[in-house]
Amino acid sequence: MLFTIIGCGKMGTWFAGRLRSTGHSLLLHDAVRPRAVRLARKVGGEVLGSISESPEEAPALIALPVSATGPVIADLARGAERRLRILEVSAFKRPLSRYVRYARMRGHLVASIHPLFGPGQPDDSGTVTVHVDRASRGEDRLVRLVLPRTRLVRMSVEEHDRSMLLALSLTHFIGVSAGLALHRHMAGMVETKSMSALLSLVAIALNESRGFYEDYPMRSPEALRVFRSYSRIVSGLVGRLSREGEWSEVEAVMQGLVERLGLRDLYRSLYRRRVGVAGKASYSRAGRR
Repeated sequence: MLFTIIGCGKMGTWFAGRLRSTGHSLLLHDAVRPRAVRLARKVGGEVLGSISESPEEAPALIALPVSATGPVIADLARGAERRLRILEVSAFKRPLSRYVRYARMRGHLVASIHPLFGPGQPDDSGTVTVHVDRASRGEDRLVRLVLPRTRLVRMSVEEHDRSMLLALSLTHFIGVSAGLALHRHMAGMVETKSMSALLSLVAIALNESRGFYEDYPMRSPEALRVFRSYSRIVSGLVGRLSREGEWSEVEAVMQGLVERLGLRDLYRSLYRRRVGVAGKASYSRAGRR
């Protein structure tokens, strides 16, 4: 089958490789044309000069930043004479809701999914993908055509985005802030499990694209409210640590999280895991600074 991939960044590249490995043909488009050309050379496929060149019978997979995804859906839907099949994979869905509704009102099939894995994943085996605001069985078939082995979880737009504000936006905010703190205070590195876990979070945050930090996940009013709330919590915690006898409230909250989230098992698994070669290399480089 012929697919059009719009957006040839990290996730667009992953989907291109995945579709080619299962025998599909590709048309590739990116606003930065050299990026599409490089991907075509890497996996095979034809580069499109514009989105309008995509044949309407080819399913279109959109792997763009949140702010760019909605307008592309609208452009595709507005100019099509036949029913389109569109699969978009952005990390947040609320900003896209009106565009998805518009395309569906015009008779097009639009599946909004969020793969909960990164471009380092070899294939979709053992992965989880959220199918957001699912409206038809046709969406199910389209998703399975692209990700046949992933475990699908259905969520509403509100439930998904509320979860992602914590799972993506806040974790990246903490990762960047921890990275800045390490840069400011690091005199040397002592290899501990807790430092290894922190460096993993920093590595995830610092390997994210610049576009991620300039887009909805980190700049939206919703994300900024979460960050401000987190900042107030940090300030309050510093105050408690400076005063004796005020740890009991924090301890009670933490114990509640331990029970709700199964953190004892996570703690045990962390201390059973061995630090990999890459982790040790990172420590040795840090120690030489």
